[in-house]
Amino acid sequence: MTPGSIVIMLLAAALLVSAVLLVRSSSRLPWPAILMAAVASAVCFTVGGDSSEGSTGPSTATVAASVSGLLSVVAAIIALAPRRSEEGPAPLTPIVVSAVGIAIGALGLLLNLLTG
Repeated sequence: MTPGSIVIMLLAAALLVSAVLLVRSSSRLPWPAILMAAVASAVCFTVGGDSSEGSTGPSTATVAASVSGLLSVVAAIIALAPRRSEEGPAPLTPIVVSAVGIAIGALGLLLNLLTG
């Protein structure tokens, strides 16, 4: 195992832990989760861009990065949707969508290590 592989595994573990903590948090603000999904996408694009030199197609991390980034945008659109003030607390939907994006990014990092 190279030091780079260990760092990628630690990043993937940190992303998974952050996804769990964001879902279990008592805060209903979606923006920390959306920001973490964007960070997961950025990390995956960085790792995927570095590992795909000389290959003919995109790496697993690059595909996971695009899905994670798309889910962060979807979560932001859901969070910005207007709703009535009498409906109660904010829904968990944007947080869950962001957490799924974070998890896909972390799994993409791990799969990139296995395949590449």
